[in-house]
Amino acid sequence: MVPEMADYALVVAYLLLIGVFAVRYRRGEISGRELPIYLGMCLTWLAYGLLQVTQDGPVPTGTTLNYGLDAFAVVLLVAGIYLLYRGWRHDTGEVESEVANG
Repeated sequence: MVPEMADYALVVAYLLLIGVFAVRYRRGEISGRELPIYLGMCLTWLAYGLLQVTQDGPVPTGTTLNYGLDAFAVVLLVAGIYLLYRGWRHDTGEVESEVANG
């Protein structure tokens, strides 16, 4: 397992990284087709960090807050996987269309 302090650092780091990507997207430094891949990566790792906090962290097991954070982590994981798939399909579609157009 990851040390307890690193659990909190993972959650904070990925929240900050999502904020950085949002700012860079707003400024036009990240294209719209790259954003789903970056956000999907951040959401999957944020889900991992939240699960670490709820399993061995300060939130007592068996409480409503623990179950709520676990459910939120699962939603983040599913959303992250969907965004990664969407970004991958978008990139694959562009490559196939470029190859077909020659």
